[in-house]
Amino acid sequence: MKLVVMQCIAGCVTVVCGAAHAQSSVTLYGLMDAGVTYTNNAVSSTGHGALVQFASGSSQGDRWGVTGKEDLGGGLSAIFTLESGFQLSNGGLAQSGLLFNREAYVGFNGYFGTLTVGRQYDFIGDIFPAYSIAGNTAAGILAWGLPAYAAGGYTLDNRLWGDNINNSVKYLSPVISGFSAGAMYGFGNVAGSMGTNSSMNFLLNYSHGGLAASLSYFKQHNATDYANLTEYAGGASYSLGRAQIFGVVTDVQLSSGTKVRAVTYDGGATYFLRPDLSLGAGFQFQDRNNGVASANQVTIGADYFISKRTDVYFVGALAHDHGYGAQIEAALGSPSSTDFQTAARVGIRHKF
Repeated sequence: MKLVVMQCIAGCVTVVCGAAHAQSSVTLYGLMDAGVTYTNNAVSSTGHGALVQFASGSSQGDRWGVTGKEDLGGGLSAIFTLESGFQLSNGGLAQSGLLFNREAYVGFNGYFGTLTVGRQYDFIGDIFPAYSIAGNTAAGILAWGLPAYAAGGYTLDNRLWGDNINNSVKYLSPVISGFSAGAMYGFGNVAGSMGTNSSMNFLLNYSHGGLAASLSYFKQHNATDYANLTEYAGGASYSLGRAQIFGVVTDVQLSSGTKVRAVTYDGGATYFLRPDLSLGAGFQFQDRNNGVASANQVTIGADYFISKRTDVYFVGALAHDHGYGAQIEAALGSPSSTDFQTAARVGIRHKF
């Protein structure tokens, strides 16, 4: 027993000394979101009517993760992140039961920028929520519904919540005079074809003072059984004191068939009444081709920060889809039996 104890102590000392020598760090982090959502005119297999449900991961997806960094000397560091999404409501894993379903990558960071490989979010998911009402308030998926449910389905999802790209290589440059750029490629891993199931993404950023702006291009081969998907995105935000204004435009289209296309405009503002109380409002409009009618949504929210890590919030939304049954809430919601739908949510969010 004494020998086992001594071996354990020696192992711990070795780990601590090694970590101190290499200036390594490993951080455990996470986020949990829970609340009650009311939605009217929700269609189900048995009919339609008002839906009141406990829902988790609505404002932001529930997650836990481990991220680490090791100083390799000369300004070079090895980095990694493993991040798992789950459902607080039932404890289940998100995204088809994958363990590290959100991100799982390793790479290097240095004077040249950041290079990572693995399963990673694309740049649109990394950057562009900061230009949307869904990302600047606690609205989350209550404001993702309209842009994600384009033309009555998720094929033309504008992807502002980000896609997890498997088998990917991702590079982000250092910031030079306010500018930075990035490129990403996801391998399809199909024998005899480099392009099948592959994806690519490019990014240009600018930031100076209170201004931030981004442009991005994304292409996914075989997004459907018959077509490739192409997306162009541009967004900007400006902060001045307690106020912030923001906006983003996305253009998503398929390459074949009727070449369906959806252009979505998303803009709004937030204002801190007090350091612990923020109000926000936004408007979304979506235009579609092939004679499919447009859609729009108004979203409002209030967020009270009890501490730096815990907040409680209220979100309300009204959607109008002229072509299909309106659907406010992406993923966890249901389309309306009419072209209107309203939703409201109260929730609590905690980060660690």
